[in-house]
Amino acid sequence: MGQDIQQQRIITKILGKPVRYVRSLFRPLVRERRTLPGILSWIGLVMLLGFIFIGIFAPVLVPIQQTNALAYPILLPPNAQHWMGTDGIGRDVFARVIWGARTSLTIMAIGALLALIVGFPIGLFSGYVGGWVDRALVLVMDSVYAFPGLLLAALIAAVIGKGIFNIGIAITVIYIPLYFRVTRSQTLSTREELYVEAARALGARSWTIMLRYIAFNVVIVIPVIFSLSAADTILTAAGLSYLGLGLEIDVPGDWGRDLSDAQKYLGSGIWWTSLFPGLMIILLTIGLSFLGEGLSDIINPLLRKERS
Repeated sequence: MGQDIQQQRIITKILGKPVRYVRSLFRPLVRERRTLPGILSWIGLVMLLGFIFIGIFAPVLVPIQQTNALAYPILLPPNAQHWMGTDGIGRDVFARVIWGARTSLTIMAIGALLALIVGFPIGLFSGYVGGWVDRALVLVMDSVYAFPGLLLAALIAAVIGKGIFNIGIAITVIYIPLYFRVTRSQTLSTREELYVEAARALGARSWTIMLRYIAFNVVIVIPVIFSLSAADTILTAAGLSYLGLGLEIDVPGDWGRDLSDAQKYLGSGIWWTSLFPGLMIILLTIGLSFLGEGLSDIINPLLRKERS
């Protein structure tokens, strides 16, 4: 009995801060639900959850066989059997759109999460340590940040090859500086707070101060950056596929490649092969942008209030 209680206390101690962090995000989101930023945030969150549902349950919603070439007659307009018609090689457009959600969300998760995992600790370390280390890291990150994102991703993709994971890696590189810059900026201001000075005076180690006193106060801005960078990730991945540097041809769904394949039919009045993949890109990007902008307007006043 005593051992079970001790284990429960350990689990509570480990999970306590992440749980409080999640609650700290949802409290203002619930409280501001009737304001414009709150409405935008909830609309974006619902849209994102809808796409996640589609991505997870794509095999249940549409059989993968419908995404195979020559599965149906080519270039059928939208009808009762094919809600979004068929494309130039006989694939069901609706099936491609549904499976494309899974593909896009997977690339988004790889790119944005890896950029967060790499950029956040480097920015935290750089902002806290300062000195020549900070100047060197800022120089490197600013150089990468100044390079056009799509062009840099295209160069990396051309070197490492096609594939979902490879495209995720290519996108990761261009968004690491974004997380670095935001984290470093927040760390520079947070490290001067009185509670950080008190921790130094009490003899706390640098790693303890960074992880325990600074990181959990800086990480509150990460959901905003994550949402906005995820929206850019969707556009970048679609751009790479449109240029022919994205995924293999046998991937069940790829919105960017579908747009690239459909452009040659636009002059013939065949609009459905490009409309629906493009519409999905727009909707997912708008949902993530709404979520990011809403969270930014909600969280930033809280940050200003904490510093005042």
